[in-house]
This record gives sequence, structure tokens and C-alpha cells, in this order.
Amino acid sequence: MIAEAQKPRDASQALLSVRELSLEYLRRRMFVSERAETMALRSVSFDLHEGKTLALVGPSGSGKSSLARCLVLLEKPSAGRILYRGEDVLALSPKELKAVRKEVHLVFQDAASALNPRLTVKELVAEPMVIHKTPSERSQLNKRIDEILDHVELGRTWRDRRPLELSGGQRQRVAIARALALRPRLLIFDEALSSLDLSAQAQIANLLLDLQERHALAYLYVTHDLRMAGALANEVAWLEAGRIVRRGLPVEVLTANLQPVS
Repeated sequence: MIAEAQKPRDASQALLSVRELSLEYLRRRMFVSERAETMALRSVSFDLHEGKTLALVGPSGSGKSSLARCLVLLEKPSAGRILYRGEDVLALSPKELKAVRKEVHLVFQDAASALNPRLTVKELVAEPMVIHKTPSERSQLNKRIDEILDHVELGRTWRDRRPLELSGGQRQRVAIARALALRPRLLIFDEALSSLDLSAQAQIANLLLDLQERHALAYLYVTHDLRMAGALANEVAWLEAGRIVRRGLPVEVLTANLQPVS
């Protein structure tokens, strides 16, 4: 089971496998009693391997963010399976699911709203570890905080500051540091770089590539920015109207999208 996830695995096995995932919303119509059904996702399937990046791209409203939220169970799919290390997370017990949540993290677009403005940078990074009681000793916790902040290149002068004292790029580094706190294997980025200027985007993109190389992290990178998708991803999946219409190497998918979808 998931509690045994640290045992050696077959390298050919996908870290994350999504199979025939669908998400349906029921919306009440104005001035009438009936409800309308909206399909946000339609039989979405893909694999993501350790140390690799899959970029999920497509127009606004195509279902990209809905898929990201399903993967961390902020939305409950209507059908399909989400396999993490071979286990269907939709069928796990609360205890098993807690173990998964230590290894899979979602980083949102707006770091400012995701970070408690009353906490310092060090407190924000410590919070996930305190909740999960990992590590248990205070000295180890402080050492781990310093290690993580060094990884995301936040100097010591920034560690006692609060989110509103930071730039957008620095806040996103803090959000990434929080996601790294529990030693995850999979990070999901939902438009996490889109609100930054080009210089900050390049810095964070280089940071993500460095962290991936060091720790064999898997990334699901949700974006409408085709340039960043091409720069970061090993593979690109193009989503339209809730379904993947193309998937392959970045140059193939991003070039093919210039042609009509059959």
C-alpha cells in the first residue's frame, strides 16, 4: 500500500496514472427548477513518470484547473481512476490518503492569497511539517527549514519577513518551499508562473529545473503559456472542452495545434 511507497519500484511504472477521468457539474438554471449538467472533464487519461514534466495546456475553460483540483481531491471526479504509485487514491482509507498528501502538492497561481500574511517565511515553511509532526525534534525542524529555503534561494535576510514584504517571485519561492517541506515526489503547478514578469518567470523556471534534477521530482505543469510549456516539459497534453485532443513531444503538440483538431 501507499505506506510502503518508499520501497524500490519498477522504474517503468508511472508515478501518476490517470484513467478515463471525468468531472460533471450540476448547475441550477436561473428562473427554472431544472439543473443543467456541465462536463468539465471527459475521459481524460495520461501517465507521468518520476523526474519528468507533463505540461497541460489549452484555452481558458478547457478543464485544466479542474483536472489539477481533482488530482489533489479538491474536486471529486464523477468517474475514472487516479493511480498514484499504482494505488487508486479514490479508494484509499483516510490514513493511506494522508500519506499520499505528503508526496503530492498543488502550487497555485496566486501565492499571495495562499500564504497566511501574519506568518513569517520560516513559519510558513514550517507549518506543513508541524501539522504532520515531521521531523519531531525542534532542532531537526529548524535545520530542515534552513535547508529548504536554501534550495529555493531565499537568503537569510528574507526568512523573518512576511508575504506582503516580498515580491511576487519571492512569494512563489515561498510557496514552492512549503510544497517541498514534506519531501514530495509530485508537484502540480496551476498557472504558478503566469502572474510573474518575464525575469521572475525565468528565475523560477530555472529553479524548478534544478530542483527536478536534484530530487527526481515529477511535475504536472498547468498553463496557457505555450512558451513556458515548451521550455519546461518533456511532454505536452493539449486539452479542449475537457478532453485531451493531442499529446506528445512539445514541438509536435505545439506545432500541431496550429492545425484544426480532427
